[in-house]
Amino acid sequence: MAVVPPRQVAILSIANFEEICEKISPQAADEAMEELRLMAIGCGVDPGFMRLLHRNTLLLRLDELPRQEFLDAIHCMAGHAKSLVTSATTNLHPCVRVGAMSERALRSLVNDAADDLLSYMNHVDCSAAFLAGDELDIWQQFHSNGIELLNHEQLKYIDPFTSLLRPGRFFDLLQDILDQGDHRNDDIQVLYFDIDDFKSYNRAFSYEEGDKLLLFVANQIEDAFPSDIVSYLSVDRFAVITNSNDIVRKCATIHERTRAFNRAFAPEVKCGAYRLDADVESAHLALDCAKLTCESIKGRYDVSFRCFDNDLRERMFTRRYVAHHAEQAIEGNWIQAFAQPVVDTVTGDLCSFEALARWMDPEIGMLSPAVFIPTLEEAHLIHMLDLCVVEQVCQFLSTRIHEGEHGLHASINLSRLDFSLCDAVHEITKMCDRWEIPRHMLAVEVTESALDSDLNLRQEMDRFRAAGFEVWMDDFGCGYSSLNLLKDYEFDVLKVDMEFLRDMESNQRSKTIVASVIRMAKSLGIRTLVEGVETKEQCEFLREAGCDMMQGYLFGRPRPLDELAI
Repeated sequence: MAVVPPRQVAILSIANFEEICEKISPQAADEAMEELRLMAIGCGVDPGFMRLLHRNTLLLRLDELPRQEFLDAIHCMAGHAKSLVTSATTNLHPCVRVGAMSERALRSLVNDAADDLLSYMNHVDCSAAFLAGDELDIWQQFHSNGIELLNHEQLKYIDPFTSLLRPGRFFDLLQDILDQGDHRNDDIQVLYFDIDDFKSYNRAFSYEEGDKLLLFVANQIEDAFPSDIVSYLSVDRFAVITNSNDIVRKCATIHERTRAFNRAFAPEVKCGAYRLDADVESAHLALDCAKLTCESIKGRYDVSFRCFDNDLRERMFTRRYVAHHAEQAIEGNWIQAFAQPVVDTVTGDLCSFEALARWMDPEIGMLSPAVFIPTLEEAHLIHMLDLCVVEQVCQFLSTRIHEGEHGLHASINLSRLDFSLCDAVHEITKMCDRWEIPRHMLAVEVTESALDSDLNLRQEMDRFRAAGFEVWMDDFGCGYSSLNLLKDYEFDVLKVDMEFLRDMESNQRSKTIVASVIRMAKSLGIRTLVEGVETKEQCEFLREAGCDMMQGYLFGRPRPLDELAI
């Protein structure tokens, strides 16, 4: 029987890479890394079986080499590495570490590191089907020949997809900088990068193409900040710790190159920068400041970079205040349900209202929903606010019913997180029963984006409808999957996104689209509600188009429940 060579993997790393970058130049360090790569090829390693894990670390797949040739190749690489000279003036040589392993030997290391390295192996199509052998002998031969093995513990800190630092290690390094006070003397900034509307890019071009864009952006950021700390945080977000004095130009280059990556879509990379203050103590707070700065310019196509300023500092204070006072706000009745009227298009009479949360703070006044709702979602407290609003709506409807008013309905907005933080169907059903509210009088509004991002919501929407509640799709037409959602879900009402009305008077195509949506909905047995109605001309057009309900400032702004006129 033929002997199948054992599948082996080797790692080559220049340990003093950063020192070479600092004392000589980044170019010299990169040249040393290239010499290391060519040296590996000269030892018989297939170039197609190499992967650059980081700027100073190569992963080599050696399973095509017989066992002895494998060992000879490792020893040869280690020997040649000692002769690499990057600068005659400084006499600084690359400190090359060499390591090799098979799966079973790898499993004897720290489990997390083993899993990480196997992930790297999968990225280079390296099979995990290793032959059983005396792998321990490989390690013994390394030690007996005086070869310094790579510290595999370090691999735990590298993301296998982008080869950038994992967020946990990023926070540790940032916290070390803060604890040691290094930022007091150096002008250190934290950068937060986000690919704007990345979800739409995936929908338009596939997740595989989205991965290519992610890797491209990762490479652009690392190229722009070669000597700095660069991390892949999650999904489409990256972070950098830098003391570069040319940040604006570098970020502009990243932005322009990313736009050119796919000219049909022109993806946008936004960056928020936060300069570390002397009194900053938390790494998470520092990154939150950079994140808030980045979020403040998302959706704007005239700005791709912003620095943290006093306006954002005040907003950050407000967000922290909200997160720390949420429970107190609910218990102290600072959260109030407001109502925005919904009228019947034919009769012009009030037929329903949308319940909206307002935070009336005794210390800082009214807080904007644009501030406290995202904050409560991030803090996983949004379900408490939403259920508080539902409770107030049920109490209000109960009072109206006892006064003889049975024709008024209400709609409530739910976050997609409500369904993971609590049993929303059970809680709302229980409230309706306690206040003796017929369930058909209460409609649940869920945004198109929430439905498209969470497949489990279909089951929850079915539960609501089975319990007797109406289900409305909010912001219909604002995303890419509206028609697919109509195919997959059952809705009682479509709320057409107000953006369609913005230029209705001057853009005939807007009228055509809205009229077509109304006709389509009628053919599916779905009622329509158009929001954002502000003029009599818009109202008349919607009436002629057959729209069922309208909502907007023409009929009333949001107001406290007890001020709602019947």
